[in-house]
Amino acid sequence: MDRKHWFRELSLLIERAPIEIFIFEVLIIIILIQSAVLLLEIIFGVFITGVLAESAKLVVREKRPKNAAERKIYSRTFRLNRRSFPSAHTAIAMFFPGLLFGTFLFIPTLVFGVFVGYTRLYLKDHFPRDVVAGGAIGLIIGYLMPMAFIALRHMI
Repeated sequence: MDRKHWFRELSLLIERAPIEIFIFEVLIIIILIQSAVLLLEIIFGVFITGVLAESAKLVVREKRPKNAAERKIYSRTFRLNRRSFPSAHTAIAMFFPGLLFGTFLFIPTLVFGVFVGYTRLYLKDHFPRDVVAGGAIGLIIGYLMPMAFIALRHMI
C-alpha cells in the first residue's frame, strides 16, 4: 500500500473511531501519570469540550464542505453532525495538550492533536477555520481545567 492510501486509511480510522482512540490516549496518560485528579479533569474536560463544540454548531449552523456531503458519511447521523463549525474531533484532541501543558506529555499530545486536525482537512470534512476554532476551544478548556479544579478544591 502506498503512503497516500495509508494516510487516507488512518484518517478514516480517526473519523470512524474517535471515542476508541481518545480512550486509548486517556489510558496511556493515566498509566504514565497515575493521578485520580487528572482522570477527573480529563472526564469533565472532554465532556465540557464536546458539549461546547457541539453547542457552537447549533449557533453557527454552517454546513460541511461539499466533499463531506458527497461521501455521505454524515447522512446517517444526527443532524448536528452534518454541521461543520467547529471541529469537535480537533477540539477534543487539542484538549489534551492544553491539559498537559508543561509536562513531558505536552509535545506528544500536541503532535497527535495537530494530526487529528490535519486529517479533518485532508478528508475535506471541515474548513480550515473549523479546525482552528476547534483546536482553540480544546486548548483553552484543557489549559483552564486544572485551575478550575484548584478553585473547586478551595471552595470545598
